Amino acid sequence: MYTLTGRGDYIIVGNKEGMELILTGNLTKGGFIANPDAIQSWHKNTEITPISQLEKEQIMTAIMQQTIHSPFKILFDETFFHEKS
Repeated sequence: MYTLTGRGDYIIVGNKEGMELILTGNLTKGGFIANPDAIQSWHKNTEITPISQLEKEQIMTAIMQQTIHSPFKILFDETFFHEKS
């Protein structure tokens, strides 16, 4: 489970180790459409830990599952996936 804190056009995602990443995207009525390319590394103070493709997919899945029953959902913009295919 992640802590999710909204700040207008981005969401701060925190993990249990106290590290954070910033999801950029667009606020919509009832949710947030996140840019999956924003998931690159965890940050804690001056420490930066890169995120692998597998971990990125796990983070995205966990965030979507965590918000699926919430009135405020976080989804990932699939157009970013199709552009890279």
